[in-house]
Amino acid sequence: MEKIIALFEEYILKTIILTENMIAQNIKVDDQFTIETFTDNRQRLLNIIDQISKQIDWANVDPLKCSELNNKIEYINKLDQKLIKKLEDHKKIVTDEIEKTFKQKEKFKGYNLADVK
Repeated sequence: MEKIIALFEEYILKTIILTENMIAQNIKVDDQFTIETFTDNRQRLLNIIDQISKQIDWANVDPLKCSELNNKIEYINKLDQKLIKKLEDHKKIVTDEIEKTFKQKEKFKGYNLADVK
């Protein structure tokens, strides 16, 4: 049982590190691949954590250890809120860039090169 709990804790720490690194990064408009890779990797970690947690008999785990793990999970939730805010800000930047590009394209549609001498 101790090995499973240690494995569970290891994957929680990996999730925390991955999320903190993503929050610390400056996301650019062309970083779509980075965001997709991050979210895919993070989802894999969360799926693993879920599968491991199902194998643990939580009634037999030391309450102090349960409390420690719960605190780490709560920290992940706080990081999630920061990450969501950062991704929403990035979404706004990308939306603005698309809108700007679309408006520029519309301006060129009405431009007739045949009138230029």
